[in-house]
Amino acid sequence: MNGFENLKNLSKQLDQVNLKNIITDKSKNIIKDNKIADFTFRYQTIEDLPSKELRTIIDSGKKDIKKGVLIAFSVFDGKVGVSVGVTKDLTKKFDAVELVKIAASTLGGKGGGGRKDFAQAGGVDKTKIEDAYKAVLKKIS
Repeated sequence: MNGFENLKNLSKQLDQVNLKNIITDKSKNIIKDNKIADFTFRYQTIEDLPSKELRTIIDSGKKDIKKGVLIAFSVFDGKVGVSVGVTKDLTKKFDAVELVKIAASTLGGKGGGGRKDFAQAGGVDKTKIEDAYKAVLKKIS
């Protein structure tokens, strides 16, 4: 193993430690669960989290709530990332791509994509996170 590979491994480990610290910091990682009919709608905002890490957040959230829809926002470097997850048993009822597009347009972003159970997009206006959450909540209620 050369020095570069060592550095790469250390960098990866540091990223994982930083990620864990952000996720466990209750001032940076805010989670609100709402009961809707027979499922949970989880709303999560995380400061200082690169949006590429949102998939991990959604996947662990799905395991946590068992049945439901999750929307997670990350604020990082002045940009807003948004991801929507739908547990398998609700994909006939809800489409993550459709829901993430609603959130993205509210955040001043365009598009968004993925699958019925996971989708992501981006935006530019972090002051609209609450509005984006409410728009998706209205759609699934």
